[in-house]
Amino acid sequence: MIFNLQKKGEKPIYEYLYENIRDEIISGKLKSGDKLPSRRQMALDNGIAEITVANAYAQLVTEGYIESREKSGYFVSRDIELIPETGIKPHKEEPCPVKRFLCKKKEQAASRKQINLSNSGLPEETFPFDTWSKLARRILSEDRGECIKAPEVRGLQTLRESIAGYLERSRGFRPDSEHIIVGPGTEYLCNILLSLIDKDAAVALEDPGYRNIGRLFEGSGHECFHIPVDENGLIATSLKGNGIKLLHVSPSHHFPLGHVMSAPRRAALVAWATEENAWIAEDDYDSEFRFEGRPVPPIASYDPDRVIYMNTFSRTLSPSIRIAYMVLPEELYELFMEKYMYHSGSVSTLEQLTLASFISEGYYERHLNRVRNYYKKRKKAIFDIAMEDEISECFEIEGDGSGMTFILKSRTESGDEFVETLKKNGVMLNPLKDYCFTESELSDNRYVVNFGYVNEEQFKIAAHIMCRALRVKKCRN
Repeated sequence: MIFNLQKKGEKPIYEYLYENIRDEIISGKLKSGDKLPSRRQMALDNGIAEITVANAYAQLVTEGYIESREKSGYFVSRDIELIPETGIKPHKEEPCPVKRFLCKKKEQAASRKQINLSNSGLPEETFPFDTWSKLARRILSEDRGECIKAPEVRGLQTLRESIAGYLERSRGFRPDSEHIIVGPGTEYLCNILLSLIDKDAAVALEDPGYRNIGRLFEGSGHECFHIPVDENGLIATSLKGNGIKLLHVSPSHHFPLGHVMSAPRRAALVAWATEENAWIAEDDYDSEFRFEGRPVPPIASYDPDRVIYMNTFSRTLSPSIRIAYMVLPEELYELFMEKYMYHSGSVSTLEQLTLASFISEGYYERHLNRVRNYYKKRKKAIFDIAMEDEISECFEIEGDGSGMTFILKSRTESGDEFVETLKKNGVMLNPLKDYCFTESELSDNRYVVNFGYVNEEQFKIAAHIMCRALRVKKCRN
């Protein structure tokens, strides 16, 4: 295999080599099982260093395009039919998206309507349609009897066992599958938790935080406290003396600030819950999308007696997959069964069976590896755009960008007028104050960006619109 290295431009050679091999795989020129030249042969053919080939091959192995077989060499992956699900297309040079956008007014108007930096949805190309439909068809063919049964209230046993196994592999603890409760979303599960605690007990959540959970807690009939957070997470000292019996937190990735709760704060939370006989609802939000370093162990992994572990598949698969789950400690599990044992399950049997197979057969973790790399590249590209001179003069990014959101802070005063101007120009952007339950200086001139749904071209266009809007506002003042 020989490639024209003169076309690489300013790219590192290994990256150019990686892109060319990847493109040949995606286009079908290289098929499943095809053997690649050895690293030495590839280096000789192209007049490059063997370490350069090794780096390119290593990246292709990491992303699942090729696989290394001991003493045999490198081969195109046996799971190559799954590769198109990443949405990556063969690389080709295109004109600057901003110039193209600014020169064509009709295209500009159409593009602006699509730039929603507040959309928490996921791109269509990231969903594993082929694999999901293949599993669903197999289940409909082989397990028809199971498909038409009403699921029990906890969820299907096969799904609960698959989730337990996944948590052991990925999060470092294996819960009793009997204590896993499956439901159609985190809000649904939180509603169950609220029903299991005394009506006179108080509840609490982070401020700022997830608005839907906040509205749910505020409307539950319980006295509701909003506990402030800082760069180390929820300020645990604010919990004492309020009669709080249920606390909702997202310690591994706070929404929307993105902070990771420090170890001392986690320990303080556990000490508080033990002392007050209270419950911690640990929402492991976006924990699968930590792009740098090791995953942060959940609090539930070292104190399952006072912690309710919660997570959802809506963020990793699709918002339309309305399947979330929680792991109840023994005491709450007994209360749950006493109150809900005669209820029917709330999630489609077919979807549960499909998801169980998707997890147990290894597809879910391979899917996570692919989309994690997909979003990591998108995050880097967007952060690089934000670092360009024109844009960095107006805005700065706060946080490391783990998870699917980040905070964009304007360097000059912006306010409500700025958001309205953006809306008129087709850019939707939510200010941080929309996620605050009480007034805070923390929300001044800060905006929450969901980067999972917008691509680099859209973000660049939106960023230039935002910069112009800030300059116009500054001139008027």
